[in-house]
Amino acid sequence: MLPAALTILLHLAATVHGTPTIQETLDFVPVGVRYDLDPDPARRRTDLENMRRLRFTVVVPGEPTQALAPIDRLIAGDRNSSMTIPASDVGLIPINERTDAESIREAAWTRLATGARAVIFDDWKALQNNDGALAEAAAFAEALARNPVLYAPLRHVDASGDRAFTLDGGQNTVEAHWLESPDALLLIAVNHAAEPREVTLTFAPAIPEAIWQNMLTGSAVNFVAGATGPVYKRTFAAHDVLVLMIRKRWK
Repeated sequence: MLPAALTILLHLAATVHGTPTIQETLDFVPVGVRYDLDPDPARRRTDLENMRRLRFTVVVPGEPTQALAPIDRLIAGDRNSSMTIPASDVGLIPINERTDAESIREAAWTRLATGARAVIFDDWKALQNNDGALAEAAAFAEALARNPVLYAPLRHVDASGDRAFTLDGGQNTVEAHWLESPDALLLIAVNHAAEPREVTLTFAPAIPEAIWQNMLTGSAVNFVAGATGPVYKRTFAAHDVLVLMIRKRWK
């Protein structure tokens, strides 16, 4: 049995048509695409295997968008199961042939930062016709699939009390959010502007200064001591995303 700190509570439906659900625990964050299952079995299998190779884990085969079909089960021939989660927990990202790669990265991490429990790109056909968007969507899926033990138990928490911070600069185009689990604290900050932004984040005294890991580059990041708490200054590139993590052994 998986520890509670490593699970996402979802529901496994025996069919997609109202059969009573049973509870299942998953140790990953579902990331996938909207995909109408191709009626040709060979073509459908090719599509699904390509999605799995890109580290997508689920598809949405139509409406409602909160019915998620696991790719592994579909490849195995099971077309009658789906995981269902509240629609409000699904971060849907519309895509067309002109969607630029930067906006995909920006949107995906913003959906996760603001509390999405699953991220779905809409749709597979559009991604296949947009190499840049497909690469960024796959990179996001890979980032979460590479470290499910970290990402699966994280939940959005308010920036208040010991998690309070101020964000100076950014011209109202930079937002930042906490995700937290019993084992880790994650800060996601996103610049929504098409221009660079200089930002100063000042945290509550309870936040540690040292040895944060940049999850997108692997580099170490140190905050500096300030008069009211740790301070971190950064120049965000256009549509830049920052993901910093620290383990909570410091408590």
